[in-house]
Amino acid sequence: MKTTISIIVFFFSTMAFSQNGNYASSVGISGGYAEDGFGIMATYNYHLSRNRYAQLSVFVAIAEDKGSFDIPYNIFTVQPGYFIKVWEQKNFKKYGVNLGGGGIFGYEVINNGNSLLSNGAILDAKSQFIYGIFIGVEGEIALSNDFSLLVKANEYYHINSDVGKFYPYAGIGLRYFLF
Repeated sequence: MKTTISIIVFFFSTMAFSQNGNYASSVGISGGYAEDGFGIMATYNYHLSRNRYAQLSVFVAIAEDKGSFDIPYNIFTVQPGYFIKVWEQKNFKKYGVNLGGGGIFGYEVINNGNSLLSNGAILDAKSQFIYGIFIGVEGEIALSNDFSLLVKANEYYHINSDVGKFYPYAGIGLRYFLF
């Protein structure tokens, strides 16, 4: 819990004490592959300068663990993070790559909250609050002054998850610059 509070404090203090002011704000949505299923992510970016931004994301994964039994699970997380532009096309600034990371906290629901499988077996895993960290890379292709195509990949490390410690997400979507 202390880690989660520290990450939230860091996120909001970074936004509050930026020296350059807000360069721009943007929102985005992407969908794509999450381990064993599909994920969707909505983001809000607070641009601290042209080359760095604080990000607040909401991620939802709908998946099914395929093993001896098919066990459905869902993951719902909120992710405060910080990203830095590591590459940008020099002349037209049409392409860019951003690298970042941050914390995650949320909830995972295993087998719709039911500890019994259809064959009568009992699950050891349980639905619970989860927390951890993530690293991410975002590729952007400017479509206009207001829109860009977004290619996103995150790797999550869930410290206390019953689904798995490492959890990938890769998606494609759109980003809209508010101002």
